Amino acid sequence: MTVAQAYEQHRSALFGLAYRMLGMATDAEDIVQDVFAQYMQTDMDGIANEKAYLAKMTANRCINLLKSSRRKRETYIGEWLPEPLPDGERTADPAERRESIGYAYLVLLQKLTPLERAIYVLKETLGFEYADIADMLGRTEASCRKTFSRAKAKMGDDAVQPRQGEAAEETKERFVEAFLRASETGNFKPLLEFLLDDVILVSDGGGKARAAIYPIVGVKRVTAFFEGLSAKGSFKEGFGRMLLNGEPGIAQRMDERISKTICAEWEPGGSRIRRLYLVVNPDKLTRFN
Repeated sequence: MTVAQAYEQHRSALFGLAYRMLGMATDAEDIVQDVFAQYMQTDMDGIANEKAYLAKMTANRCINLLKSSRRKRETYIGEWLPEPLPDGERTADPAERRESIGYAYLVLLQKLTPLERAIYVLKETLGFEYADIADMLGRTEASCRKTFSRAKAKMGDDAVQPRQGEAAEETKERFVEAFLRASETGNFKPLLEFLLDDVILVSDGGGKARAAIYPIVGVKRVTAFFEGLSAKGSFKEGFGRMLLNGEPGIAQRMDERISKTICAEWEPGGSRIRRLYLVVNPDKLTRFN
């Protein structure tokens, strides 16, 4: 198989691995390009499992990048959220065991250390066996099993859910429509039926756009936050429905550019929202623009 054929066959899976590990699509794409640039210089005759070899290169590069950027994350202004993906870029390897690259799932992955993230994604999403993962990361099988168990415990029971039914999908669409109407009228009270009492709003401006530095907790405070922005004219125009990471979401377009995206994390069953994620950091919206 030529490098071009390998790129065509494995690029999607490698991008999914890197994106899940890094939470940044731009960085993930750079990693994948670097992997194939090096692969072009490699003697491929001795490689028995090409996908595993490329996944090994990708995972280790991601671990190194996460370790080197730890200080940057620690000094980040406000909350750090993953970079959302326009639905058109939601490429996925048909062999992957999970759903599409869901946004709430990406946020959950941020709880894990770089090594835990690598092992969890390689096992849970890409379906590699412990022996393969141990070889990729220079660990023992026993160590990988223990690390995976620890990562799974951190992720919780909601990390991997079966596809929700039509009723849940309809509820998500109704929430989007209700938010769009609220942004036009300034009355956000109709959103209450969709939000848990202890709903949390997390904003990411990265110091480059105005955002709440700390999470806003409670349905009254969250709706008051939206009402306050609306009263200041921030919601005056440009809001529309958009698929974000394969889920119904909301985006605001100002001056011909997407300036805000809103994703929701639903409780199991998809009946009410427990977290809202507001991304306004322009660096994380470049793929929309």
